[in-house]
Amino acid sequence: MFNPLEERGIPIDEQLRNWSELAVEPYDKRAVDPYTRCRIIAMNGIEVESIIFSHQFNRNTDVLEVKEKLALSRRIEQQQQKAINWLTPGDETTLEVTLGYEQVAVDLTAWLARSEPDPYLTQTYDFGLLEDFDHLYRYANLYELLEGKQAEAVVQ
Repeated sequence: MFNPLEERGIPIDEQLRNWSELAVEPYDKRAVDPYTRCRIIAMNGIEVESIIFSHQFNRNTDVLEVKEKLALSRRIEQQQQKAINWLTPGDETTLEVTLGYEQVAVDLTAWLARSEPDPYLTQTYDFGLLEDFDHLYRYANLYELLEGKQAEAVVQ
Protein backbone atom coordinates (compact mmCIF):
# COMPACT_ATOMS: atom_id res chain seq x y z
CA MET A 1 0.00 0.00 0.00
CA PHE A 2 1.24 3.49 -0.90
CA ASN A 3 2.04 5.68 2.10
CA PRO A 4 3.01 9.22 1.03
CA LEU A 5 4.61 9.89 4.43
CA GLU A 6 7.19 7.17 3.76
CA GLU A 7 8.18 8.52 0.33
CA ARG A 8 11.41 10.45 -0.02
CA GLY A 9 10.06 12.86 -2.62
CA ILE A 10 11.76 14.58 -5.53
CA PRO A 11 14.22 17.42 -4.92
CA ILE A 12 12.54 20.74 -5.69
CA ASP A 13 15.05 21.72 -8.38
CA GLU A 14 14.12 18.55 -10.31
CA GLN A 15 10.36 19.26 -10.26
CA LEU A 16 10.21 22.03 -12.88
CA ARG A 17 8.79 20.72 -16.15
CA ASN A 18 9.33 21.68 -19.75
CA TRP A 19 6.50 22.17 -22.25
CA SER A 20 6.52 18.58 -23.53
CA GLU A 21 6.17 17.26 -19.97
CA LEU A 22 3.20 19.58 -19.37
CA ALA A 23 1.43 18.72 -22.62
CA VAL A 24 -0.25 15.54 -21.39
CA GLU A 25 -2.60 13.33 -23.37
CA PRO A 26 -6.19 13.87 -22.17
CA TYR A 27 -8.34 10.89 -21.33
CA ASP A 28 -10.99 9.61 -23.74
CA LYS A 29 -14.30 10.74 -22.24
CA ARG A 30 -16.08 7.73 -23.76
CA ALA A 31 -13.68 5.14 -22.33
CA VAL A 32 -12.41 6.63 -19.05
CA ASP A 33 -13.30 4.96 -15.78
CA PRO A 34 -15.53 7.40 -13.84
CA TYR A 35 -13.25 7.15 -10.81
CA THR A 36 -10.26 8.20 -12.91
CA ARG A 37 -12.29 11.31 -13.76
CA CYS A 38 -13.09 11.74 -10.04
CA ARG A 39 -9.43 11.44 -9.05
CA ILE A 40 -8.45 14.05 -11.64
CA ILE A 41 -11.15 16.43 -10.37
CA ALA A 42 -10.10 15.91 -6.74
CA MET A 43 -6.39 16.36 -7.51
CA ASN A 44 -7.11 19.50 -9.53
CA GLY A 45 -8.99 20.91 -6.54
CA ILE A 46 -6.12 20.06 -4.20
CA GLU A 47 -3.60 21.77 -6.48
CA VAL A 48 -5.76 24.89 -6.87
CA GLU A 49 -6.24 25.10 -3.10
CA SER A 50 -2.50 24.76 -2.47
CA ILE A 51 -1.82 27.64 -4.87
CA ILE A 52 -4.44 29.82 -3.16
CA PHE A 53 -2.97 28.97 0.25
CA SER A 54 0.59 29.80 -0.77
CA HIS A 55 -0.53 33.12 -2.32
CA GLN A 56 -2.20 34.00 0.98
CA PHE A 57 0.85 32.85 2.94
CA ASN A 58 3.05 35.04 0.73
CA ARG A 59 0.85 38.07 1.47
CA ASN A 60 1.28 37.53 5.20
CA THR A 61 5.05 37.25 5.48
CA ASP A 62 7.81 39.81 5.14
CA VAL A 63 10.69 37.32 5.19
CA LEU A 64 12.36 37.51 1.77
CA GLU A 65 13.80 33.98 1.94
CA VAL A 66 10.33 32.56 2.65
CA LYS A 67 8.85 34.60 -0.21
CA GLU A 68 11.48 33.24 -2.62
CA LYS A 69 10.81 29.63 -1.60
CA LEU A 70 7.06 30.20 -1.87
CA ALA A 71 7.49 31.63 -5.37
CA LEU A 72 9.38 28.52 -6.51
CA SER A 73 6.82 26.27 -4.82
CA ARG A 74 3.94 28.14 -6.48
CA ARG A 75 5.57 27.78 -9.89
CA ILE A 76 5.86 24.02 -9.45
CA GLU A 77 2.32 23.75 -8.07
CA GLN A 78 1.04 25.77 -11.03
CA GLN A 79 2.71 23.32 -13.41
CA GLN A 80 1.28 20.34 -11.54
CA GLN A 81 -2.20 21.87 -11.64
CA LYS A 82 -1.89 22.52 -15.39
CA ALA A 83 -0.79 18.95 -16.09
CA ILE A 84 -3.70 17.56 -14.07
CA ASN A 85 -6.27 19.98 -15.46
CA TRP A 86 -5.18 19.28 -19.03
CA LEU A 87 -6.08 15.61 -18.58
CA THR A 88 -9.71 16.71 -19.09
CA PRO A 89 -10.41 16.55 -22.83
CA GLY A 90 -11.56 19.60 -24.75
CA ASP A 91 -14.57 17.74 -26.14
CA GLU A 92 -16.00 17.07 -22.67
CA THR A 93 -18.96 19.41 -22.26
CA THR A 94 -19.47 21.66 -19.25
CA LEU A 95 -22.35 19.44 -18.12
CA GLU A 96 -20.22 16.31 -18.36
CA VAL A 97 -17.52 17.95 -16.23
CA THR A 98 -20.22 19.12 -13.78
CA LEU A 99 -21.57 15.57 -13.50
CA GLY A 100 -18.04 14.48 -12.58
CA TYR A 101 -17.79 17.19 -9.91
CA GLU A 102 -21.13 16.13 -8.42
CA GLN A 103 -20.02 12.49 -8.42
CA VAL A 104 -16.92 13.54 -6.47
CA ALA A 105 -19.11 15.48 -4.00
CA VAL A 106 -21.44 12.49 -3.48
CA ASP A 107 -18.60 10.01 -2.99
CA LEU A 108 -16.53 12.21 -0.69
CA THR A 109 -19.51 13.20 1.43
CA ALA A 110 -20.61 9.56 1.69
CA TRP A 111 -17.11 8.55 2.77
CA LEU A 112 -17.04 11.32 5.39
CA ALA A 113 -20.45 10.25 6.72
CA ARG A 114 -19.33 6.60 7.00
CA SER A 115 -16.03 7.53 8.66
CA GLU A 116 -17.30 10.11 11.14
CA PRO A 117 -17.44 8.84 14.75
CA ASP A 118 -19.61 11.74 16.01
CA PRO A 119 -23.30 10.88 15.41
CA TYR A 120 -24.32 14.53 15.09
CA LEU A 121 -21.68 15.19 12.42
CA THR A 122 -22.71 11.98 10.66
CA GLN A 123 -26.26 13.36 10.45
CA THR A 124 -24.88 16.62 9.07
CA TYR A 125 -22.93 14.76 6.38
CA ASP A 126 -25.97 12.62 5.58
CA PHE A 127 -28.01 15.79 5.07
CA GLY A 128 -25.27 17.18 2.82
CA LEU A 129 -25.25 13.89 0.94
CA LEU A 130 -28.95 14.30 0.15
CA GLU A 131 -28.18 17.73 -1.30
CA ASP A 132 -25.28 16.32 -3.34
CA PHE A 133 -27.54 13.56 -4.72
CA ASP A 134 -30.16 16.18 -5.56
CA HIS A 135 -27.59 18.20 -7.52
CA LEU A 136 -26.39 15.10 -9.35
CA TYR A 137 -29.97 14.14 -10.20
CA ARG A 138 -30.82 17.64 -11.47
CA TYR A 139 -27.68 17.91 -13.59
CA ALA A 140 -28.40 14.44 -15.00
CA ASN A 141 -31.87 15.62 -16.01
CA LEU A 142 -30.43 18.79 -17.55
CA TYR A 143 -27.85 16.71 -19.42
CA GLU A 144 -30.61 14.57 -20.90
CA LEU A 145 -32.71 17.63 -21.73
CA LEU A 146 -29.95 19.65 -23.40
CA GLU A 147 -27.70 16.99 -24.89
CA GLY A 148 -30.11 14.08 -25.21
CA LYS A 149 -27.73 11.73 -23.39
CA GLN A 150 -27.97 9.66 -20.22
CA ALA A 151 -25.75 10.61 -17.27
CA GLU A 152 -25.09 6.93 -16.60
CA ALA A 153 -22.63 7.03 -19.51
CA VAL A 154 -20.59 9.61 -17.57
CA VAL A 155 -20.90 8.47 -13.94
CA GLN A 156 -21.61 4.74 -14.55
